[in-house]
Amino acid sequence: MALAGAFDQLPPALGAVLALIFLMGGAIFLLRGTRRYAPPVEAEAVQLLDRQSPLRPVSSLSDRPADPSRGAQALWVRHRDRVLKAARDLKLPNLSAEWRQLDPFRLRYVLPVALVGIAVLAGEQGPGRLLRALNPDYGALVGADDMTVEAWIIPPDHTGRAPIFLKPGLNDVRVPRGSEITLRTEAPTAPRLVLKGRHRSSQSFAATPDGAWEAKATLEEDARVSVRWWGERAAWRLLASPDDPPTVQFVSVPTYGRLDRTEFAWTAADDYGVVKAELAIRLQDPNPAAPDAEDRVAIPLAAPSMPEIKDTTQIDLTRHRWAGLPVEVHLVVTDASGQEGVSKTESFTLPEKLFLDPVARVAQEVRVTVLREPRDYASLTKNPDALKQGAINNPAANRLNAAPPDVQKAALMLDSVTLMGERYMPNQAYYLTFKMAEGVLESAGTKDEADAVDPLLWSLALKAEYGSAADALRRLEAARRALEQALRDGASEEEIRRRMEAFRDAANEYLAAKMAEAVANGGEMPDTNEDGMAMGGGQSLGGQDFEDMLNALQDLTDTGATEQARQLLSDITNMLQNLEFQRGQSGNGMAGMPGSQSDGEEQEDLPPEEQEMTDAMRRLSEILREQRQLNDDTLAQQRGEMPSGQQGQSGESGQDSGQESGQQPGGQQGQQDGLQPGQGGQGQAGNPSEGDNPQGGGRPGGERPGTNSFAGTDEGDAPQGGGTLAERQARLGELVEKFAREQGLGEGAGEDDALTGAIDPDALAAIREAQRNAERNLARGNEGAASNDQALATQGLSDLNRNLAALLDEMQRERTNQGQARNDPFGREAGGMGNNGDNVRVPEEAERQRAKDILEELRRRYNESDDEEEREYLRRLLDRF
Repeated sequence: MALAGAFDQLPPALGAVLALIFLMGGAIFLLRGTRRYAPPVEAEAVQLLDRQSPLRPVSSLSDRPADPSRGAQALWVRHRDRVLKAARDLKLPNLSAEWRQLDPFRLRYVLPVALVGIAVLAGEQGPGRLLRALNPDYGALVGADDMTVEAWIIPPDHTGRAPIFLKPGLNDVRVPRGSEITLRTEAPTAPRLVLKGRHRSSQSFAATPDGAWEAKATLEEDARVSVRWWGERAAWRLLASPDDPPTVQFVSVPTYGRLDRTEFAWTAADDYGVVKAELAIRLQDPNPAAPDAEDRVAIPLAAPSMPEIKDTTQIDLTRHRWAGLPVEVHLVVTDASGQEGVSKTESFTLPEKLFLDPVARVAQEVRVTVLREPRDYASLTKNPDALKQGAINNPAANRLNAAPPDVQKAALMLDSVTLMGERYMPNQAYYLTFKMAEGVLESAGTKDEADAVDPLLWSLALKAEYGSAADALRRLEAARRALEQALRDGASEEEIRRRMEAFRDAANEYLAAKMAEAVANGGEMPDTNEDGMAMGGGQSLGGQDFEDMLNALQDLTDTGATEQARQLLSDITNMLQNLEFQRGQSGNGMAGMPGSQSDGEEQEDLPPEEQEMTDAMRRLSEILREQRQLNDDTLAQQRGEMPSGQQGQSGESGQDSGQESGQQPGGQQGQQDGLQPGQGGQGQAGNPSEGDNPQGGGRPGGERPGTNSFAGTDEGDAPQGGGTLAERQARLGELVEKFAREQGLGEGAGEDDALTGAIDPDALAAIREAQRNAERNLARGNEGAASNDQALATQGLSDLNRNLAALLDEMQRERTNQGQARNDPFGREAGGMGNNGDNVRVPEEAERQRAKDILEELRRRYNESDDEEEREYLRRLLDRF
């Protein structure tokens, strides 16, 4: 019946009664059978077997001979053999007669066959049916089968998931780990809650005020939850999903963004949401006193909890104590359960604000000296005598002696800076702020108290850097000089970008300060429909025009057009210095103020030695540019491509890029890195007969003082792109020889020559020898060897040009220090020279955009190329001159 499923069809109570009857009846019959059973004895078994033979073989085997004589013994052996043979012929007793008597209908065969058939039909359900039949719901006899259990699961709050209600028979329900399960039922007595996973636990239900029973448990692992009361009343199989730690990674490494901000792209993900993100910062070379020092800067999130984050973040870290130092940074994200995910570590130099004002630089230096000190103050010993009347507690009064070394150093720096500061500092507020900071350090007793100078000195640095209109003008000049220096020296792209941002900020701040000053002096705010500013000569300039000029300058610096960028930088600076508002110019003639005479001097006023060195450096720059271009063309021809110099002959480059007749072959539109003022940018720059060139600056042939005679006079025509590579290399070699002869660098050079000692004749000879070798190899068709020789010549020219630039800077510094008497006590110049470059053509917006597109394409190809030779060629194209 059980295998056939009959028990499952019966009511639980009836099934429990039948099971009890079966068990009790089986026990009674088993007991009666046990009592009636009598096991057979040995004598009956022997007698039953002996009946099969007259020799009685079983009992005869236990007999012994009566006569021990020899004859009797032989007879006994033959008798025993007969008995053994008869015993082997014996058969076991057959109970068939008894079975026929007990089971005349042969039911003993029908029942097993039926049982096997039912078991086959039941299949996999057979064992379960037997188990349920033998172990029915006995609680049904007391009404437990009507018991109802309500169960629901509440996931943790941070998951944001709705409660899950458990229905009877629901299994393999996946819930977040840490979820709380609540069970509620009604029963005469308290049921038990059993959780069985890797660990088994049970608890009793607790009574509720409304007379029910309730139990709660937290799921930390996969478990089977059951409620037991007179058997199992309800059960569910629950799967606890683990809360994985969040993941985070950099999409792009941290870089300098706008306004000196740290910019990076990153992604993060978590099962249920990231609640906090931080940028962890550690020094690459930590202080031995704090080798594990780490700072964490919070990263703002768009929402309190975000399962997936893809963001580009900009953080201002210029105020951080480690600004300007190489650090290791990694991202740390935290989920609601407190688990942290960490990204890979990236090396990075924290951006620092570029302070150009000396007071600001001093304030920043003192500030970071205090903040970067990791050690605390030494503990002071107790002084019992200090409590006595008239006693002086010297240790407590001299707290600075207990300060860590860098705090003492900062206090000494402040003491030195403020020495007679009331006489030398132009702003007494700066002096008083420094003295206040010094007092804070002297009275501090802990490192936290010493760190209180941070906001004070930071505010002072910002005030000194971004002050009134005069201060804004000084900052503008300092920013211009810094940017021009970077452009001329071929600084890294990152450094040029930072200085460009500093110049943009300085220009905008100067405009704002001048406008505020004009309003304060009785002027009116410019009307929105009219230009609000005008240059001294009457030329007006709108705000959008000025922003366009700044954007053009940004484009030129990005694309590497250094000469055009320097020219535009000079134009913008001169425009700002000559800026006038309708009623805002004071007219007092103060040096450095708008409307007054610029302190920069014209190039006609340069000393002859400095003028000669400037011209020589420009000529070398042009030769260097052409030598690099020729090296690139050689590599292109070696790869089977058409050199750019030959492409220029077809006229495509001149038509597509808008080149004019004076532009040098091989130069990219908007990116003439080596082109100097007075060359290439004007259509008639190379024709000395065109004296009415409006860009000429009043000199014959349109040449401005100090322009490169190599590019704009008959003495040194620019190398043409026509001819073979060997012919072009030969022309460049002739230019180097001509340069050496004109500058008197060969035999017979006088000691008074400006370039004597500045340029090594042996270096020029080595350059010329490398060019000759390259020419010979090109004539033989050996482009590989020629490329190596050209690289040597290029390196030599670059070294010479760099040395000349350094000597020229030193000469200018010496001259300005001797001739400029208008320096303040902090060494700040009251004015500065502008960039001479009137004849340099600034590319139009379309040309600048095309140059940017070309630069981006070169960078893309450089990053995607796997060919080392091609990457080297692209790297040369991307190098700044």
